[in-house]
Amino acid sequence: MSLVRRKVRASLFSSGGYEFGAITVIAAITGVLAGYAAIGFYLGIGEILNLAFGQHESELATGAAALPWYHIVAVPVIGGLIVGQLLRFLPGNQTRGVPNVIEAAALNESRLGLRHGLLSAGTTIISLGSGASMGREGPVVHLGATLAATITRLLHLNPAVARTLLGCGVASAVAASFNAPIAGVFFALEVIIGHYALHAFAPVVIAAIAGTLVSRAHLGNFPAFETAEYFIASFWEFPAFFILGIVAAITAVIFMSGMNWADQLRVRLSKIPYWLEPAIAGLFVGLIALNFPEILSVGYEATSKALNGEYGFELLVSLVIAKMVATIISFGGRFGGGVFSPSLFLGAMVGGAFGIAAGSVFPALASTPGLYAVVGMGAVASAVLGAPISTMLIVFEITGDYNVTIAVMIASAVSSMVTSAFYERSFFHMQLANRGVRLEGGRATYLLKSARVMHHMTRDFFTVRENELAIKARELLVAQGGGMLIVTDETGKMVGVLSFGQLPADIFEGDNALNHTVGEYMRETPRTVRADQPLQVALQKLEVSGEDILPVVSSEQQDVVVGLIRHRDVMKEYNRALLESQGGDMQIGRRR
Repeated sequence: MSLVRRKVRASLFSSGGYEFGAITVIAAITGVLAGYAAIGFYLGIGEILNLAFGQHESELATGAAALPWYHIVAVPVIGGLIVGQLLRFLPGNQTRGVPNVIEAAALNESRLGLRHGLLSAGTTIISLGSGASMGREGPVVHLGATLAATITRLLHLNPAVARTLLGCGVASAVAASFNAPIAGVFFALEVIIGHYALHAFAPVVIAAIAGTLVSRAHLGNFPAFETAEYFIASFWEFPAFFILGIVAAITAVIFMSGMNWADQLRVRLSKIPYWLEPAIAGLFVGLIALNFPEILSVGYEATSKALNGEYGFELLVSLVIAKMVATIISFGGRFGGGVFSPSLFLGAMVGGAFGIAAGSVFPALASTPGLYAVVGMGAVASAVLGAPISTMLIVFEITGDYNVTIAVMIASAVSSMVTSAFYERSFFHMQLANRGVRLEGGRATYLLKSARVMHHMTRDFFTVRENELAIKARELLVAQGGGMLIVTDETGKMVGVLSFGQLPADIFEGDNALNHTVGEYMRETPRTVRADQPLQVALQKLEVSGEDILPVVSSEQQDVVVGLIRHRDVMKEYNRALLESQGGDMQIGRRR
């Protein structure tokens, strides 16, 4: 294996630098592998659904409604028992998803374990195949990223290229899942990589095209949902789309809050064995499915019917509540799966119900409920995923209908802004925040929040007592090349600071230097920062105060200076992380 790897590296990286041909080949290979992984994931779920319920995904709700009650309840319970045993082999006894990929790209040099990735994918296939009310897209994203990370590890690529390749795996997985190459590209750039630089954009596009071609070759060129052709009835409807965006944001906040509550409740109920939790969750999901079989698995049949206006108002509202509860239970019960499909489901139901209500109030102006279902689908998914651009493109590509794009843009923008303003930027970032990782501003911002002042301050500074002569201060300032002197009292506690600018021009003429002390010219202590505080706090205080240097005080004694933090040092560290996160080092021949 090592001989093969050396030959591949020699042929691709003969120049030792970044070559378009090399990254193109790797991106294409990654795209093909991730595309086949997405197809295998889809077919695997279908086979288990057919075995367990006797129906494929597209007719699951209709077929399950005709089954005996004990069959509907037993399948999720049995599936939960199997999932519980598989969780023994996963770190944290939990499956993986998009948050793990985001964290890997931002902080862990794009490292994802192949064994855990494959096991997580298998566990999720069983979860969704047994009826767990979750989505398949997030796990597929993780699977595609895992394969990309494996290629990175085999070829010993450096972190900058590893992040680009991780985006390639994600783009291909999304493109193959939805038959939506444009959406796959922008999802990878918007959510995973975090920038749109050309050196990352081109490989990601190639990978997305490769994944799409694989999907179309084996599954055909069909949108994820078959819908009618919609038209906006009147320009007077645009305020309604704005209001629908607010309603979608409220739905997304309730949904994410419920998921967060389930996550916290799972921690509190530590007396229940983790391997038994999926079976208990499966029991509740099965009981809900007795009245609402539409909530089983990804729920694409019900979503498609809502988009085509086949449901009434009461059923739409009931399905919103039932799906939300079932998904929260499935997530809290450690079933594997994502939130994208549930978000589409909830959005379609909320939008359809909103459309029926709008049509009853303004029958001459309102479009069909199906159009509102499409708009609601995009709005809720945008808010939950925190990715309005890629979500709008996904809605456009999976419906194949350009006429509703403007309406989707309005509602998605409103829902995303409202949700991020009053709750969290996305469900993924909420999960990361629960682990103590906040990546809303990207890798560079996270560095400022996580790095401590003590690791970036300088301990090379002078102190002078307030009762010493000004000539002494001049000598110290000359010795350190200007800057700031820390003025202390007799006990060593800081009482002020002194710089050349605070001394009069004639202070050193004649006997003035011998008649004036430091205390006469020092100024009061400026803002200080503790040694254990994040760099972000230091940057904020530097910018607010207008100072170039701040004293760093001890964490225990806040009037004892232990160092100085300079504005240029903070910005240097921030810029270094920013360049690195955007692929400033694109030497792909070796890992540094």
